[in-house]
This record gives sequence, C-alpha cells and structure tokens, in this order.
Amino acid sequence: MPRIIALATSARGWCCLSPFFRSVAIQFLVRCSIWLLCALAFAAPPRPRPAEIRIPVWLESPPGRELSAKDFHATIDGADARILAVRCPDDDLIILLVLDLSSGDLTLVDPAKETLVGELRKLPAKTYVGLLRAQDGLQVLLDPALDRDAITGAIGLQTLSGKTGLLATVESIESIADSMLKKSAVRVAILYVTDGDVRNYREDFTNPVINDSDSHDLSRRFPETLVREKIAKLDALLAAQLAPLFIVDLNQHTDRLNEAYHNGLKQLAETTGGAAFFSRSTTEIPEAVRKSLEVVTSHYSLTLALPERVPARLQIKLTMPDGDGSLSYRTHVGIVQRTR
Repeated sequence: MPRIIALATSARGWCCLSPFFRSVAIQFLVRCSIWLLCALAFAAPPRPRPAEIRIPVWLESPPGRELSAKDFHATIDGADARILAVRCPDDDLIILLVLDLSSGDLTLVDPAKETLVGELRKLPAKTYVGLLRAQDGLQVLLDPALDRDAITGAIGLQTLSGKTGLLATVESIESIADSMLKKSAVRVAILYVTDGDVRNYREDFTNPVINDSDSHDLSRRFPETLVREKIAKLDALLAAQLAPLFIVDLNQHTDRLNEAYHNGLKQLAETTGGAAFFSRSTTEIPEAVRKSLEVVTSHYSLTLALPERVPARLQIKLTMPDGDGSLSYRTHVGIVQRTR
C-alpha cells in the first residue's frame, strides 16, 4: 500500500497505475482527508478561563451561627467580587490523606499513626476520608468514604519503606483535588503525613561538589540550590490550584539541606492557602497531627465570581463588615491563561 500511495502522489506514477489500484488509492486518500478534517473539527478547544475560584477561609473565633455570602465582602485586585457560595465547617468535606512514610523509624511513625487513628474517628459525620500512599509513586489505597474502620485499618497496615514521594506526587494529588472542587460543592483538602529525608528522593537534590579542589565552587557554597529550584517550580504550578495543602512533617533533621526542604514544604502549603506543621521531637508529633486535622476541618470555602478580565495572579481581600473577629484566608491565586 505505501508503494501504491507513493506512485499515486506523482503524475507519472498515477498514469502507471491500473484502474483498480487507482480506485484503491483514491479511496485511501479520501479516507485520510476525512480523518484529518474530523480530527481538526473535534480537536480540543482552548482551555476556557475559569469563571470562578474557591478559597479557604478561617475565622479567629466561631461565629455561633451559620454564615452566608452576605456576611462577607470580597475584592479581587481592588474591584468588588460577587460571593457565589459559602461552605461552612458543618458542610461536607473530603480529606485526601496521603501517607509518605519512608524512614522506617518507628519512634516517628508509631505516634503519628496512633494519633491519626484516634483523631480520624472523631471527625464530623460529613467528613469523607480517602487514603493514598506517596512512596515510590502515588497510589490510591481507599476512595473517600465515611467508613472509619476501613480507613484506620488501612493506615495500620501501611509499610514504612520506599523512597520519599511528597515532591514527586504533590502536583498530581493537587490536580485530583482541584477537579473535585470544580465539579462538586464539597470542601476538599489534602493532608500529607511525611517523615522523609530530602536525601531519600529518587531525584537527587544533594547538589554534589563539582570540583573538590576549588574552594570557590558554588556547589560547595549553595548545597540547597537544587531543592530550592524544585520548590520554585512546584510553587508556580500549585499557585493555580485551588485545594488547600496541609503537611505534617515528622522529619527532625536540621542539617542545611533539610532546613531548605522544610522551608520549601511550608512555602508550598502556604501558597495554596494551607499550612505545614513540624515536630522537632517525638513528643510534639501527636499535637502536630491533631492540630492539622483541626485546621483542615474548621475551614470555610468561599466561591468568588471572576471579572471578565483578570491578570495571571489575582490578589484577594476578604472582610466581614459586621464581624468582630479577624480572618485568615488565601490571598493570591494564579490563573491559567487561555491558550490559542
């Protein structure tokens, strides 16, 4: 068939073809043309600009009543923004719990798992929990459900080995959570529990010294460069995602490389409107786990309408005109611009 088509594409070759093979060549070329036109007609359209965004919000003190859109005033880049919906702490919540336990250190993992099991059983009735594993690639262990026995049982069975996976999986889990937020009215949050050392990633972040004999070698002076570059790339991506990210970090290493890693995790969480919780000793682990779940479950989710024209980075200001307490909320959101 390729030889027939090659002949058909030249005038001289076309004359050499018999009527039968001319017919075959014509049919083939027509079908190719139809396939091409169909592909062009049904090609994916440019990604539309989002018409709304959702931001997590916390109140300093409980209001004592259910809040609605009229209780808040929002601006985007200085212009009034319409509040389309308010989801409260009593409303449905999906927590995507991601375990990234790779150290094998039972003195870290056991207190964390025990506290998780106890706190998950105390969650509000409308809180769904899904369980994932991050070591050696993202794996879904349990879909979000209300079954506390299933989730706590699965946590107890998790192995404590493999390569640290938070930085390698956070973009994927954010995309999953973001899709949930956009397609439903529920609140969604991501909670990582990790004990990984930055040196235990498959990707090498150690920035080894290039020239041992050169005391001025920059790789010697800035060993955390690769970590910071990775964080910067992820931060730019997560800025356009809407689901808040929370991280409980059990890693207690305080060397220069891990300090840069800790700071990077904090930066990623805060970019999404979430937070990172660190334990500097084993005695601090239970409180870090408890505090993280308390913050996750207590957040409001506000849906804001976007104006017709928006910049690549939105600045959000939120107030409660009749409220006395202060607010904590996500102040910046990146917008994926329409591609042509």
